[in-house]
Amino acid sequence: MVVRDEYTGWLVEARPKVMIDYYGVTFDHLVPPDDPDPDVLQINIVEIEDDNGVYAKRYNPFDIDPTEYIGKKVLAVPRCCQKRKGTTDQVRVNHAVNARDGFFDDSIIMRDENGMEVMWKAA
Repeated sequence: MVVRDEYTGWLVEARPKVMIDYYGVTFDHLVPPDDPDPDVLQINIVEIEDDNGVYAKRYNPFDIDPTEYIGKKVLAVPRCCQKRKGTTDQVRVNHAVNARDGFFDDSIIMRDENGMEVMWKAA
């Protein structure tokens, strides 16, 4: 498998603390190099220590015992297995990957959670 792009997402709500919300990798396995819509595997690294697992319990469909993780191991969950699903994630991430590859249009049209068209403009 070829890794096309790697990125981290930062949890905005955590500021001024710096926390990684997710780490994503885009794979181009059997995908033509000019395909503008590669599949994305996004893994969320879920912080347990800061809130004793409240966030993890809220957004994951399985039971989480914070005592199994705090100071012992990391909870990493694929985005597809969570309750929290963004409607624009794949479009936004693919657009960012394409921009880094030099295929750049500074805005894209996507739909919000109500089905309304919205324009996303790259920062």
